[in-house]
Amino acid sequence: MARPKKTSRLTPKGTRPEGVVSEETLSGDLPPSPAWFGWLILAFLLVGVAVIFSNYMSWLPGSPSSSWILGGLGFVLIGILTATKWR
Repeated sequence: MARPKKTSRLTPKGTRPEGVVSEETLSGDLPPSPAWFGWLILAFLLVGVAVIFSNYMSWLPGSPSSSWILGGLGFVLIGILTATKWR
C-alpha cells in the first residue's frame, strides 16, 4: 500500500502564521569575545588531552587511574562549554 502524498500546506511557503513572533537568535548587540578567549578554550582542551595522555603513559602519580581520566574529561568538557560562549 502506497503512502498518501501530501498536496497542501497549512500555511503558504515563506509565510508565518498570525500571532507568532519570531526573534532573532543571534543578537548583534553583544560585543565580540576578547582575543584571549580563544586561547583559553584551546588551553582547556589541551590540558584535558595532556592529562588523559599522561595517565595512559603512567607519567602521573598513581596512574593509570580513572580519576585522572575523569579530570582530563572535565577539562575537555569545560573547553567545549567555553567554546559555546565564544562570539
